[in-house]
Amino acid sequence: MKIKTTAIQLTPPVRPRIGWFRARQILLGLAFAALLLMALFPGLFTPYTPGQIDASAILQSPSWAHPLGTDEAGADVWTRVVYATRLEGQIAVGSVLIALCIGLPLGLIAGNSRRFFDWSLTSVANATLAFPLILFAILMVASFGTTPGSLTVIIGFLFFPRIFLLMRAQTKAIREREFIIATRVVGAHPTRILGLHILPNAIGPLATLVPQLMAEAILIEAGLSYLGLGVPLPQATWGTILEASKDFYVTAPFYAVVAGLTITLVAALFMYVGDLIAESRNPLRKRRAS
Repeated sequence: MKIKTTAIQLTPPVRPRIGWFRARQILLGLAFAALLLMALFPGLFTPYTPGQIDASAILQSPSWAHPLGTDEAGADVWTRVVYATRLEGQIAVGSVLIALCIGLPLGLIAGNSRRFFDWSLTSVANATLAFPLILFAILMVASFGTTPGSLTVIIGFLFFPRIFLLMRAQTKAIREREFIIATRVVGAHPTRILGLHILPNAIGPLATLVPQLMAEAILIEAGLSYLGLGVPLPQATWGTILEASKDFYVTAPFYAVVAGLTITLVAALFMYVGDLIAESRNPLRKRRAS
C-alpha cells in the first residue's frame, strides 16, 4: 500500500523592507535637511534677495516669476520666507538651549536634595507656569525689548519650568532604584551618581519634550510678532511676515496664507517629531506603527 504525500510549501509573509515607521523617519529627515539648507544657504532656494523689490509688482498674485506672490513693497514672498528661516531657527533652538541649561541641572539638584531646597525651586517653577504664558511674554518683551537675543532669552525662561519639573520627577524616581542605592552603598560621590547614573537614565523623556518646545517657540514668536512685539526691521521672521500681511487679507489673501501655513506646518513638523520619538521609545507603539 502506497501513501501519497504532498509537500506544502510554507512561505513567510512578505514584509516590506522599509516599514511605515522607517519611511516617516526618512521623510522627516528630508524635511529637516531642507530647513537646515534654507537656514544656511538661502540663496540655493531663490534667485532674489529680501531687499530686492519691484515697484511694478506690488501685492502681485502667484506667478512664474514669483511663485508665492509679492508683498506690499514688491518683494518676493517666498524669498522673505526662506531668508527668515535662519533667524526663526536661531530663536527656536536658542530658547530651548537656554531652558535646558537652566532647567536640567536645577531639576537634577532638586530631585536629589533636601526638602527646603526642593520646595523652593519647585515653588518658583509652579508660580511661573501658573502665570498666563502670552501675558508673561508681553510683559517681559515690553521690559527688555524686541531684539532677537531678548526674545530668545524670554522664551527660554518661559520653558525652563517644564524641563525642571520633568527632570526633578525623573530624578526622584530613578534615585530609588536598586542600582542607584548600590552605588551609594559602595560610597560613590553624589555628583558622580547624578552625572553618570541618574542623568543618562532620566534624559529619555526630555528627547520627546525638546522638539515640542521648539514648536511652541515658533508659535510664541509668531504670536508676539502679530501683536507688534516681534523683531524690528530690517530683520524678519515668519511671525513678522504674518504681521505685515494682516492689512491685506482681502486684497492679497495669498500673502497671509503663505506666512500662516509656513508657521503651522513647521510647528506641526516639530510636534510630530516629538510623537515619533515617543513611539521609538515605546516598543509596543513602534511595532503597531511599522
